Amino acid sequence: MAEIKMVMSRKVTVNLGRNLLLDLLRGLSALVVCLGHLRNAILVDGSDLIHPSIPLKAFYFITGFGHQAVMVFFVLSGYFVGGAVLRSGASFGWKSYLVSRLTRLWVVLIPCLVLTWGVGLIVEHYALEATLGVSNDVWHSGPKMGEYSVSLNTFLGNIFFLQTIAFPVFGFNGPLWSLANEFWYYMLLPMLAIGFGLVGKKAIVVQSVTLIFALIIVCWLPHEILNSFLIWLMGVAVYGLQTKIKTLNLSLVRIFTCISILMFSLALCNAKFSFVQISDNQSDFIVGLSFACLCLLLTYQDFFQCHQSTIAKFSLYISEVSYSLYLSHFPMVILIATTMYQSKKLMPDGWALVQFSGWGLLLLALASLMWWLFESRTTFVRSKLVFIMNANPPKGIL
Repeated sequence: MAEIKMVMSRKVTVNLGRNLLLDLLRGLSALVVCLGHLRNAILVDGSDLIHPSIPLKAFYFITGFGHQAVMVFFVLSGYFVGGAVLRSGASFGWKSYLVSRLTRLWVVLIPCLVLTWGVGLIVEHYALEATLGVSNDVWHSGPKMGEYSVSLNTFLGNIFFLQTIAFPVFGFNGPLWSLANEFWYYMLLPMLAIGFGLVGKKAIVVQSVTLIFALIIVCWLPHEILNSFLIWLMGVAVYGLQTKIKTLNLSLVRIFTCISILMFSLALCNAKFSFVQISDNQSDFIVGLSFACLCLLLTYQDFFQCHQSTIAKFSLYISEVSYSLYLSHFPMVILIATTMYQSKKLMPDGWALVQFSGWGLLLLALASLMWWLFESRTTFVRSKLVFIMNANPPKGIL
């Protein structure tokens, strides 16, 4: 998959080598996470509704899958990043790989940590109790009792992806938990690939030492992160199968079947709709596997490749801002809930839904601004580091 290039204006550069449907799914996953958090913060829970209409049930159903959307992220990340690692073959090098990965992560992460710190100062003034963790059950996210921290140590711990391992997530930015997962998956996959002779130079000493380091990391990481690594590896498996199966006879029946299985899996893993008890790990595995099957089918089909297609432009836009949206939205959601509503939730009537839509658009606008200010400069920052370190970044690693 070629390096993403896009101009955030009326003229959108479409790379015909991209699968824009996967771009759309990645962007919509971030949007579902954002809207789910916003709904939990300002609207009453679905269990508090009395005789809700079918559209309202659908709204709560769709915005209730934020965690499952992260599993979709993991599969797509495994496909794109893990696939690029395997594709690099003997030319894989740690220096160039780390430059690509760290610039991709830090260019957005560091400004969002500063944003989180600033939001925390305001929330401490208006709703000090929120920093004590008393609102976690109300928002279904955010810091728990005694977890809130904006110390320099926590800031640095989050920069080096040690949140949920040695440090709490920074401030109110709860979604940062998944970024620690991502980073350590980025480290483990190349180590395993080198150890088993799939990439890099095949030297027995290097392979053995790399496998030992991988084993140390596996023993050190919490079980929760390792469990989700299996989901991430499903995306890598999708790439592997795609390289082995050169052609695949696609049909609307197959695609519809995979979509139906995914929707059934989502309903099955939702406690309100499920007729069986499923653990969180089982739920993640089921959703990840069902989406991986759909993802495999979609990698054989290019959708919406017309330069003037509205859907193509939206797919590119929402995919491009997805990372900035994911990292920036939750502190702002907490700011909205504590200052505008004093943590009191609204019944989802017409006016409340108008407010919800307005805040959602504002969060998307903020993400677009963060993209323009920081994320769009990733290639520039990377090129400067490449020049300084004399490292050639491997093609295709986003």
